[in-house]
Amino acid sequence: MRRQAVSPSCQQLGRPRSGAASRRGVLSSAAAVLLLAAGQRPSFATLIPDAPVVGDCPECIGEVNETLNACPLDAPSCISTLSDDEEHFAAPWQFDGTREEAIEQLISIATGARFDMGLIDSFGGVRQTDAAAYIAKGVLAVVSGGDMPEQPKRQRKSSTEFVPFDGDVTERRTTPGGAEYVRIVLGTGGGGATQASNLSEVIDCEFLFLPDDNIVDVRASSRVQPEGKLGSGGQLALSITEGLVLDKNVAGRQVERLRKALRWDVAPVLTDFNPAFNAEAPVWFERLFDPFNRRNKFQPSGLAYPAEGEGEERPLRLPARE
Repeated sequence: MRRQAVSPSCQQLGRPRSGAASRRGVLSSAAAVLLLAAGQRPSFATLIPDAPVVGDCPECIGEVNETLNACPLDAPSCISTLSDDEEHFAAPWQFDGTREEAIEQLISIATGARFDMGLIDSFGGVRQTDAAAYIAKGVLAVVSGGDMPEQPKRQRKSSTEFVPFDGDVTERRTTPGGAEYVRIVLGTGGGGATQASNLSEVIDCEFLFLPDDNIVDVRASSRVQPEGKLGSGGQLALSITEGLVLDKNVAGRQVERLRKALRWDVAPVLTDFNPAFNAEAPVWFERLFDPFNRRNKFQPSGLAYPAEGEGEERPLRLPARE
């Protein structure tokens, strides 16, 4: 059951207010009107919904039989190492050192500790202006026969750009099979807060550290799915099968940011939807230049897709959860 904000009663609304309080109310209303006129929404804190139920279902959270749940196919802001479609799949993570050290590092950074932000995002750490100048000078050197310019140096992100994570650890336990299960809720502001301004950023992040291994299974899902428009949870991204798409996966982007903050690697996984490992899965430019090809109907997640030969359809058989 979701908690709802309690609206003030008619009696409360009718109470006389002081002149200062009245002026504050008028100014707040005027600011909200200006924001709406500019196409922006005023930020209001809203009560955070209760966590999903614990169980064995795509909408549930929790460790079940030494695994995590997959994502609902209709939930745009969810990723899981147990999902098998491109939109929701996330490869497991790999860490160095002991499992106990990895868990402590995860909890420390996810709850607000500082971390090395690494190189800037553009051109492998090279600023766009520096890269453009290097290319221009290089072309000039080739044409004139002069010396090649010195390669631009990679730049690290400034400390002023640091944005800490605001997670709360809500569960940590050892499973019967010896795995370590950790659940951290991001987006609450930390400290067990009960309100948030953007509910799609309130994310239940689950981590299952496998026994005698350096692999971590991951699942993350927003408690409230985003609208998906640009600026309200949606961002432009490139899909290997669909081309330029509107990425609505707020949870996926946030846990990927957490993985980079931890400096952990992605474990290599062969996926059915990846054209690099499955000749039946078309890449986006094949769909574009050959739109009537049967392979364009390819659908992962256990749905049938055209087979080679006579155009027969064969189902994908997925392993059942134990």
